[in-house]
Amino acid sequence: MENKMKVKFFTSLLCVLAITFISSAFAETKPNYDSIADKMVNHSLRVQPGENIIISGTPAELELLAALSVATSKAGGKPIIQLNMPQANKRSIMETPLKYLEMPSTYDIAQMQHVDGFINVGSIQDPSLFSDVPEEKLAAIRQSSKPFNEAFKSANFRSVSLGQTGGIPTKEYAQFRNANYSAMLSNFWNAVDTDYEDLDSSARKLIKLMKSNTKVKLTSKNGTDLKFELANNVDPRINAGATDATSALSGPAQVWLPAGEVYACTNPTSATGTLVVPSMPFRGVTIENLKMKFEKGRLVSFSANKNEKLLKDYFALSNGDYGVLALIDIGLNPNSQPMKKSYYYSWEMAGVVSLSMGNNNWAGCAVESDAGLSFNLSGTTLTFDNEIVVNKGRLNNAVGD
Repeated sequence: MENKMKVKFFTSLLCVLAITFISSAFAETKPNYDSIADKMVNHSLRVQPGENIIISGTPAELELLAALSVATSKAGGKPIIQLNMPQANKRSIMETPLKYLEMPSTYDIAQMQHVDGFINVGSIQDPSLFSDVPEEKLAAIRQSSKPFNEAFKSANFRSVSLGQTGGIPTKEYAQFRNANYSAMLSNFWNAVDTDYEDLDSSARKLIKLMKSNTKVKLTSKNGTDLKFELANNVDPRINAGATDATSALSGPAQVWLPAGEVYACTNPTSATGTLVVPSMPFRGVTIENLKMKFEKGRLVSFSANKNEKLLKDYFALSNGDYGVLALIDIGLNPNSQPMKKSYYYSWEMAGVVSLSMGNNNWAGCAVESDAGLSFNLSGTTLTFDNEIVVNKGRLNNAVGD
């Protein structure tokens, strides 16, 4: 899938993945939006009096948007609601000339520089909505984002996005990832309803192993055999549900719910070996059995059993270091687990290891590109300086306790 940076905190033609939040006890009934909004506003974002907070979502989340607006106001913040309309975004992309799609949005940059915080909510009702958009159209939009990406590195806003891979589960997205919808929904909300102090504690244990130049090895029964190093003098980051954990680091302070992960930049010249991804979602289609070979940090060749051409077209119209292995992320949430007979994997799932290629500015790293891919991997074995962190998809007890 395209990397986390694609969930941007401004209104753009591609800003369509957002997440709603419902109570795990009432997963398929009306949720308590006021309680949800209170937690997001006062725990995750910690809104302060006088702060300007942009709250964005799709028409499916109007009631939640209203509750978030009220909660923000009660905390003394100044709420600004922005509505994302996926179907209209699709039409705009298809019907707008390339020369206009390539034009940067100065408003997006100004918004990022002057707003204190962002709250993003929504769900994916149609996973394949953008699957037929010509690559040159999407490349034009990526090109238009270059000034934004540059400004993003020094921005100091806070953000909370409700949802990780695929957002809040929908029947359509569950079907797309071959998952049982009810089980997927239950897994998601159990992951949200977790002990965030324990998550923070587990994350800080793991960070002690993630020093500069740590040697990393990742293997799997599918054929992955990859070695690389962590970046020098770049602090790993924690997502434990509150923006406080990264507020002192460079760039925006961001969290995603369900929380529970530690992520770190890699040495961009270090990756060597093979990475195999059995199934990867990409714009509403599935890339099957993706095999990638890396040398000196860069992707040098790849193949896939299905939809290989989509990636070739994507890379052909991308700029910068899109083929550099840039980031590693380890999921720590004990209430979030991979589901049997499904390809639904998410960043926070305990024992899931995620890797990203390309732009990693959102994580405080130095690799720059207008493109990127992320891979959520289950069943791998991961070592840091020969110490086992994940063993065949299960966290080492010393980390996961």
